[in-house]
Amino acid sequence: MSQDRPSSFYFKGVRFDNAVNLKALELVDSFEVRDDDVFISSYIKSGTTWTQQIVSLVCAEGDISEASKVLLQVRTPWLESLQASGGRLGVGEGVPRPILLKSAPSPRLMSTHLPYHLLPQQVRDGKGKIIYCARNVKDVVVSWHNMRRMMQHMPCGTWEENFQDFITPELAFYGFWWDVVPEYWRHKDDGNLLFIKFEDLKRDLRGHVVKIANFLGKTLSDQRIDEVVANCTFSAMKENPATNYSRNPKLQKIFGKAEGSGLEFVRKGT
Repeated sequence: MSQDRPSSFYFKGVRFDNAVNLKALELVDSFEVRDDDVFISSYIKSGTTWTQQIVSLVCAEGDISEASKVLLQVRTPWLESLQASGGRLGVGEGVPRPILLKSAPSPRLMSTHLPYHLLPQQVRDGKGKIIYCARNVKDVVVSWHNMRRMMQHMPCGTWEENFQDFITPELAFYGFWWDVVPEYWRHKDDGNLLFIKFEDLKRDLRGHVVKIANFLGKTLSDQRIDEVVANCTFSAMKENPATNYSRNPKLQKIFGKAEGSGLEFVRKGT
């Protein structure tokens, strides 16, 4: 490659980059799930941030605008990561999230890129709820390439090299798209899983805010729904440093290459 490959490792046959922690992964299967837990899941670059923002604001108490200013990674921490350490979220020394989440107040909102079969056993058995967001694979691979151009801890190859990684099952990060997404799709009719699509969110954002609220058992007033929608548009998220990480000074150790690349974490959504 034009640069060294990202530091990576394999867990149960799935390749992960160093934003993921091996100890955390080992603790996930036996993680004790609560009835009101919500797992926000997606393949990489498939609408994760958008779904996190919607779910966290649907579940927020008090002022929606103020809740939206809280760093998204704090509102919806990554299950397979470490506690934030030294300004780097999920990278470096820290405590595995599954340990910290044991004492977190309910309802716990958690994010993950794990394939379905690596989720906690109890959520696969029907406890808690999963919201899964999928996206057209062509858009996923383009967004993933641009993400690698921004990340300090993830050296980036050429488009051709990164594309080859993506379409090679044993080299794909977080699992092979053509395995991971169909596996979640097979569970779309499970009572505790809501399967949504990035493209549908674009077509009907308000309708999906209502759908997600209903799935989570939340009754929101029309005014409340409008407030959530206003803070979940792409333009609002792009201007918000809590969702557009490349504009957050606290995250320069992660997204330090963004300015030089001319890219932003929340880019176009197209």
